[in-house]
Amino acid sequence: MVSYAKNRNIMAILHTEKLSWPRKVSVFAGVALIVLSVILSASTLLGVLELESFAVLGHSGIRTLAGIAVAGCMVAAIGSFDE
Repeated sequence: MVSYAKNRNIMAILHTEKLSWPRKVSVFAGVALIVLSVILSASTLLGVLELESFAVLGHSGIRTLAGIAVAGCMVAAIGSFDE
């Protein structure tokens, strides 16, 4: 019963209680991508990972990390869009 209350508080913070389940999944997936991007960026700043390891198709690693964050913002925005 305690875990249900915690999950309910998270949903209240993200304002997803009135959304359908596919839209909730979209919002949580978008937020997860943003969190992943922040974690990867922090790990490169701390020297745990090299920025060059994120280079894809000739683009710099910082562009790839930024793309992950932008994709997360777009997915969360699409999921939380009101008609």
